[in-house]
Amino acid sequence: MKAVIFGAGNIGRGFIAPLFSLDGWDVTFVDVQAPVVERINAEGKYPLSIVSNDKTEVITIGRVRAVDGNDKDAAVAAIAEADVCATCVGAKAIKYILPNFSAGVKVRAAKGKYTNLLICENLMDADLYVRGLLSDMLTPEELETVGLIETSVGRMVPKAKGEVTDPLAIAVEEYGVLPVDKAAIKGEWREVKNIVPFTPFHYYVDRKLFIHNMGHAVCAYLGKTVFDCEYIYEAVGHPCIRLIAEDAMVESAMALTKKYGVPFEPIMKHIWDLLTRFCNRALGDTCERVGADIPRKLAHDDRLIGAARCALEKGIYPVSICVGIGAALNEYIKQNGGEPAEVLTALSSIEDGFIKDTSLHFYEMLKSGAGLDKIREDVDRIRRQASGMIV
Repeated sequence: MKAVIFGAGNIGRGFIAPLFSLDGWDVTFVDVQAPVVERINAEGKYPLSIVSNDKTEVITIGRVRAVDGNDKDAAVAAIAEADVCATCVGAKAIKYILPNFSAGVKVRAAKGKYTNLLICENLMDADLYVRGLLSDMLTPEELETVGLIETSVGRMVPKAKGEVTDPLAIAVEEYGVLPVDKAAIKGEWREVKNIVPFTPFHYYVDRKLFIHNMGHAVCAYLGKTVFDCEYIYEAVGHPCIRLIAEDAMVESAMALTKKYGVPFEPIMKHIWDLLTRFCNRALGDTCERVGADIPRKLAHDDRLIGAARCALEKGIYPVSICVGIGAALNEYIKQNGGEPAEVLTALSSIEDGFIKDTSLHFYEMLKSGAGLDKIREDVDRIRRQASGMIV
């Protein structure tokens, strides 16, 4: 079995290639970084370090080769022989790999073969975006042979630390499960260990964004605002931050249980696992990285506002999520200034109501230096009051 992976970077080498290689597949990377391509072909393998607070385990990822994405003939030949392809290039670079991909699809379609493409990018509605680009490169009949498969990339890959002696070496956390959109698969699907086809797949999209990404962001913004933490593990190490983040994730979990009819217990186990993973010191993940690009993270449908809206729509008052929104707003205004209510509306497109009012309340508390114990007391009070438990 053969897999083609566009992009030999962190996710390509650290997550997607190991899934296939360790299951006995041959992997071909398509990348435009000539030194990386040459090194992969010279070695035919690379070291993967699985890091945790307790230990580091180094394994070898073999059965790999690479072709230069600028060599169209070589790239198309690899795609034409592949049983599955995957993109790991970053959302902004997808458009650059599609000419080679579409040329490979044409070869396969002429032989009556389907082509499945795992879209391993941080991009909402990635399948629709890629389909729109491919519609200018393929005939409608050719496009029908392509399975555009959204995925939920959950493995965290830290940046390399110190001097790098092996440019192919990469470190990852232990978690290594890739949910994929079962309904988008075309033709025959060869089972791969730890690749999990699921429908309705949007449940996993929401779970990643509104639980994993949202909880991560709450830790980052509270860590920076209250304790000036550099690392995520430092933020989660503060009991009050962990409790508020967990409470926010539970608010989302309750909403997703109602929205998709999935059991609550496995989502709760996922939350506990995430919080443990956030505490992984070996990842060296920073609050700065996780909290970067605040306008995107306070957008209407993104991790904080989107999670709060989803919860409220399902009758769950997103009080702890609003603490995270208030902390994000505080960080944004410290950097850019502005009137809080106007800034929040401009960034999130939400008008007056529970989410805006509650988020502004916690913004004011955080700005004034209120302790997290006091904030947690207000979380309980506001939730009980909103739920009609107290007048």
